[in-house]
Amino acid sequence: MNSERLKDFRQAAYELLVQAKDATFELMDAVMTTPNASSLAEFSLNPLFKRQWPSIYEALQDCRPDRKKLMELYLEQLQKEAPPT
Repeated sequence: MNSERLKDFRQAAYELLVQAKDATFELMDAVMTTPNASSLAEFSLNPLFKRQWPSIYEALQDCRPDRKKLMELYLEQLQKEAPPT
């Protein structure tokens, strides 16, 4: 995936988040880049999560993404990455 396409994908995903967009997006980045976390609080130690650890719980509680549209976005990206048959 080239950098422009990744940027477009991340922007589209961000727009599908309803509340607590920034905290949720930082948490998503932390989840994807933290190996072997044994608790939610460990994600707050990731440098990509720039907030205090209670923000993790608030983001999870407040974020209400349109799951169907988010899944469609993910599927669209996977289809672009799939090798031709």
